[in-house]
Amino acid sequence: MNWSKLHPILHTLARYFLASVILMYAVAKIMGTQFSSSPSIWDKNIGALSGFELTWFYFGYSFWYGVFIAGSQILAAFLLFFRQTTRLGIVIYLSIMVNILILDFAYDIHGAKSMAITLTAVATFVLLSEFQAFYQFFFERPPVFRSDNYPNWYSKISRIKFAYIPLLVIGLFTMTYFLKEKIMTKNEFYGVWKPENHQDWQRIYFQEASTFSIRSGNELEVVFSGKYELDRDNNTIEFLTFEVPEEQIDVLNPDPSHLSSLMKMKYRFSENQLLLDADSTSIAITRLK
Repeated sequence: MNWSKLHPILHTLARYFLASVILMYAVAKIMGTQFSSSPSIWDKNIGALSGFELTWFYFGYSFWYGVFIAGSQILAAFLLFFRQTTRLGIVIYLSIMVNILILDFAYDIHGAKSMAITLTAVATFVLLSEFQAFYQFFFERPPVFRSDNYPNWYSKISRIKFAYIPLLVIGLFTMTYFLKEKIMTKNEFYGVWKPENHQDWQRIYFQEASTFSIRSGNELEVVFSGKYELDRDNNTIEFLTFEVPEEQIDVLNPDPSHLSSLMKMKYRFSENQLLLDADSTSIAITRLK
């Protein structure tokens, strides 16, 4: 078999296959048959949604975002139909397809993985067929600005990048680590709790940055929200509610005048049970998540 004659035929078939399939998905997005969620999931708690349900509901929230994705897929498809624009088309195509492939596996979207693998593999074949041209363009072709285009002093200070880049990476990781420790630290209270003997409260959420939210009603509307303070030596917890809208509060360092004490109680842990005691009140709550 003469590979030099078979290769261009396979290359053409691959281009048309990729373009035809992606056009099908693009039309589905525009017509609303993709990213469409069934009414059976509308009343589910977000934590009960599967990866597929969550992804489809999220992408289906905005019709125009779906149209944008469809437009990108249409552009890639039409570029692949023509040999002269294949290289640009395959770069756009793989940028879309690799993201879809990772999404399908990360969110465990059944029924889509095999097609995503197939399209990515065929697109990789088209890309590798153009490998020599890409290599020359990205690596062998000289940059727009060469060293002799810059003044001598610039060439000397440009070496700073060898110190700047590692310092930047280390600095960003260090800064993010300390911010995470300050904001995202999770203690033993963190999670969703259900009061067992309080008729007016349905849920108590212990959240990041030592914040809490108490909710009630069928729609779980907010009753109280604020910060809580722990005194581990005395096993006490104090709930401090926000006196102004939460968006006006610096949650990390709130103004004390914007907080008022809701209750201060003794606490006791027992597996997934938490008992809050005060002089005249006792609240038993169970961890749900």
